[in-house]
Amino acid sequence: MKTKHIFYSMALALIASWAYIESGAAQVAVVEAEEVSVTEVVPGKVHYYSPKVGNNWYISLGAGAQTFLTEHKGDAQYTLAMSFALGKWITPYVGIRINAMGGSLHSLWPDKTHMFHTRYAAVYGDLMWDLTNALGGYNERRVVSVIPFAGVGGIYGFHNPEANRKTYGFPVSIGMKINFRLGHYVDFFLEGRANAMTDQFNGVIQGRQIESIVSAIGGLTVKFGKERFVAYDAYADRMVINGLNNRVNELRSQLEVCESRECPPCPEQEVVVQEVIAEVPQNCNTDLAAVVRFRINSAVVSNEEMVNVYNIAQWMKKNPDCNVMVSGYADKETGTPAYNLSLSKKRAEAVVKILTSKYGINANRIHMEGMGSNKQPYPNNNNWNRVVIFSGKAAK
Repeated sequence: MKTKHIFYSMALALIASWAYIESGAAQVAVVEAEEVSVTEVVPGKVHYYSPKVGNNWYISLGAGAQTFLTEHKGDAQYTLAMSFALGKWITPYVGIRINAMGGSLHSLWPDKTHMFHTRYAAVYGDLMWDLTNALGGYNERRVVSVIPFAGVGGIYGFHNPEANRKTYGFPVSIGMKINFRLGHYVDFFLEGRANAMTDQFNGVIQGRQIESIVSAIGGLTVKFGKERFVAYDAYADRMVINGLNNRVNELRSQLEVCESRECPPCPEQEVVVQEVIAEVPQNCNTDLAAVVRFRINSAVVSNEEMVNVYNIAQWMKKNPDCNVMVSGYADKETGTPAYNLSLSKKRAEAVVKILTSKYGINANRIHMEGMGSNKQPYPNNNNWNRVVIFSGKAAK
């Protein structure tokens, strides 16, 4: 009964620790107007987040060999080891999992003619560290990853002839996992684990003071969620915001100067006869200066970008003989090419919807295309590639 209570306590502790980490990762900072805090953002440091709670979960199933290091005579005995794991990557570098293992352990004691067969089941709570991502940077499509781990758990011997009773222990363990990416949803892995526990597990209290089960297994991992981790550059976003704030301050200063001036007396009106010159039609075939930027993984036009959509609408009203091409893009640093193509089309559709429904532009004057991430209009600044770009063209 005490053993069951201990296992329940360990399971609750693992679930609580994961919930705390998950909730911390999903928190959104809200800054009130009365209390503004300034956070120093390091240039070039990319952060990652998981768009959905269901992403980055996985299950693993494997089998291999194991040996029992205890009081033993003769050669080491190897038996079948079976493993099942349920885990989640909290960040691209740190993950947690619950790993269940079991099988039969063989040992020769007290001489080479007597072999004991001990059946057992063990549950470990492991902390995973993706060493490859930590040293080489996060890459969802990396083929080989090296992942050390450490854990604590409980082990239960339900058939132990040496002790002639049921036994249990609370081992600590370390190990190494090598992951081979087969696809977006499936990996192959090789894993080695060694645990350490007190001498009482096999029922022979002599010889070795520490007993250990060493195992090597291989198997498959099935990963859940369409997306993995999404990158964002807080420094680049901060620079854009600072630039907009500086522009607002400049406009405020100019407005104050204008308001402080006294109006000069109005001159008398003079009748001037001017020669009427026919206005040369404006060339429609040109790239328009306005662009609409989007946040990562978003196709929603923000309030800050609405002014650029408004400017395009006004240009189209002043130039009724011109049409507009609306081209959507996505940055190639995040997402797959297929996903980015769909996202770029959604961004173009969002802009077209505002032009037609809010500003009354005839839909026949607008042409739309999604360029995806194969073409990057701003190769030197990846954050600017999440845009919609306008270009004028003559109406047919």
